[in-house]
Amino acid sequence: MLKILLIDDDKINNFLNRSIIEKHYGSDCLVTEYTNPEEAFDFLKSCAQENSKNVPDVILLDINMPEMSGFELLEKMRDENVSLVNTKMFILSSSLDPNDIERSIQFESVVNFISKPLNNSKLEQYLNH
Repeated sequence: MLKILLIDDDKINNFLNRSIIEKHYGSDCLVTEYTNPEEAFDFLKSCAQENSKNVPDVILLDINMPEMSGFELLEKMRDENVSLVNTKMFILSSSLDPNDIERSIQFESVVNFISKPLNNSKLEQYLNH
């Protein structure tokens, strides 16, 4: 079963992304979502420490969030050595700023930058490889 974690402060975006993912993957997928990046960090930290079965296969992370940006979350993960070796992490953002795209791929844990909105062709392009 594919486990996907959505981290986005916008509940509507999470709802839409969950719907697209579940429609695409069907019952072969479990989607978890967090609107608070601090809570998402705590979850990921516990996954890394416990090497639990809850470790996501894929993380879709927004960068523009008020409490903690996606970049700050990535920095915190790096600084606290929260490593999820087999997890593919993607930035999923509406930002078109080339600096954001460049900055996102500087993180070793980030596979790629996906521009919103998420759709079936982007799932095929990025997640199925």
